[in-house]
Amino acid sequence: MIQVRVNLESAEGQSPKKGSLTKTLILDAALDIANKSGLEGITIGALADKVNMSKSGVFAHFGSREELQVEVVRAYHRSFQELVFQSALLKPKGLPRLNHMINSWLRMSVGENTSSCFFIAGAAEFDDRPGIVRDELIKSVQQWRSALLRAIQESIAIGHLQKNVDANALLFQIYSIVLGAHHDSRFLDNPKSLSTANKLIKQILSTYKATH
Repeated sequence: MIQVRVNLESAEGQSPKKGSLTKTLILDAALDIANKSGLEGITIGALADKVNMSKSGVFAHFGSREELQVEVVRAYHRSFQELVFQSALLKPKGLPRLNHMINSWLRMSVGENTSSCFFIAGAAEFDDRPGIVRDELIKSVQQWRSALLRAIQESIAIGHLQKNVDANALLFQIYSIVLGAHHDSRFLDNPKSLSTANKLIKQILSTYKATH
């Protein structure tokens, strides 16, 4: 489960430094709520109870509920980058990096004791609801898809995948499989979703793998 972790006893009327830490604590609590109930599950009242503050105290750190949701998406994206993308940069370019990105993403969003992937769950919540929250979700998703696409293109350029592979089509296939695994795991409670997704992605990459 992705969280912004800070140990702090919340209080109102704090110094700027403590105020900043309290805001981080509120974001941590909001992420915890969103992990279980989605971004729409975040309310000022629920947060106030969770961090033992008044509603006005919580609201003082954010201009509106939508701005709070945007901050939660940004915090999730920063943690997602650290846990999934940045760790992949330690792997060699090509298939080792691409596989690491995909496997980390799957484990984070589908595996046991994990949180729901905001990039997938958030799309279902805000797919037809224009506004700043949807815009921030789209921005995060596009950055992640661009990172995956670069990894695919590098795999082709290096010679790990065949030269005639359509990188965008392969990205669509991978993304669709993870989306399906997320749906079946979270909504249908199918315990085989992760293994099925891993098997399908392995088969696809094996089909496109270059022969030397």
